[in-house]
Amino acid sequence: MGEQLSTHVTVMPHPIKPLTYLSQNLWVPSGARGVFGGQILAQAIMAATSSTCSPLGLHSAHCYFLLPAQRDPQIEYRVEKLSDARSYSSRLVRAWQGDKEIFVLMASYALPPNPLPSDFGKKNDEGHSEDGPKHSLAFSVDPPSQTPTGSRKVLPKFELPFPADMLPPSDCEEDADFLERWIRERESKNKNVWEKKFFEEYIQERKSSPVSIARARRRPTQNDIATPAQVRMSWLRAKSVGPERPNEEIVKAMIAYMSDFQFIGTTARSIGLNQNSNPRLGMLASLDHVIHFYPFPHTFDPSAPFLHVMEAQAANLSSGRGIARGRIYTPDGHLIAVTGQEGVVRAGGQGGKRKGLIEGGMDEADVGKTDAKAKL
Repeated sequence: MGEQLSTHVTVMPHPIKPLTYLSQNLWVPSGARGVFGGQILAQAIMAATSSTCSPLGLHSAHCYFLLPAQRDPQIEYRVEKLSDARSYSSRLVRAWQGDKEIFVLMASYALPPNPLPSDFGKKNDEGHSEDGPKHSLAFSVDPPSQTPTGSRKVLPKFELPFPADMLPPSDCEEDADFLERWIRERESKNKNVWEKKFFEEYIQERKSSPVSIARARRRPTQNDIATPAQVRMSWLRAKSVGPERPNEEIVKAMIAYMSDFQFIGTTARSIGLNQNSNPRLGMLASLDHVIHFYPFPHTFDPSAPFLHVMEAQAANLSSGRGIARGRIYTPDGHLIAVTGQEGVVRAGGQGGKRKGLIEGGMDEADVGKTDAKAKL
């Protein structure tokens, strides 16, 4: 079954210090400057969660990466209880490695959602006063005749819809399989595979990883429109969740871990910056990360893939930064999380070791044209 993702997100209580937790199984990706950011985020979430009580559950986490973390020594996650109110609690987590503070996280916890009446929305015009709302914010509420739909009906929820015409995860090629196929095809045509060892290391890393990554694709249609360069969609899946179903709070930490894969790389792609562009990708590094969770459906399966739709909002090489937003869906179309990330995006020269596979991934756009021009 392979290594369980839960072993990469759990933390151990410090034997002496209260509200302090220790890292486990830290992972430094091949070619990376330090420990995988998604792992630090997930472990900090688990440290914060360990200081809360059921039925409170994580609904949002905001973090900043201050310094790269190394595999040794262990990271100490020091938790501060900021508030414990009736419906919400908040925690601050500071991560220290040796004498350096490397990371900070704010996490907020909320009570489970209240079920709505079965007839909610069916009769919500009844008893409505024609005089409108009576409060200090009345000016911000459109009169009934000016509502976008021309109706007073209140919906129980709104969420951006699941992308149309998506192929199922089983029909999408995993990163490692794509790169192996690309290498075979080039070698069969007696073409050089540039820096083959670099790709072979990444392939092996993906095969041994507890997380599966596959580029999500749409079904071909009569009016097929290519996915814009600023959008990247990935199917992410924990290869093994263990013999017992993990509780929802561990699952949230696992989702946070996986949401960091190839996220900031979406901004580099929006300007054509990749492994094979000219200039080529010089550096990708996360500066912050945010994730907001919404209720999981009753049909939620933690072992199933989920779709991360990532959209670059801005990328600017003169400032060396880019920002992306994302949405995480279950395979049957339920939106369960909204994400965001800003990071360092820099171009490099033609020399030096290639970088950025774990942050940006690689696909046909990266290998189709040699030395394609990046948008500077």
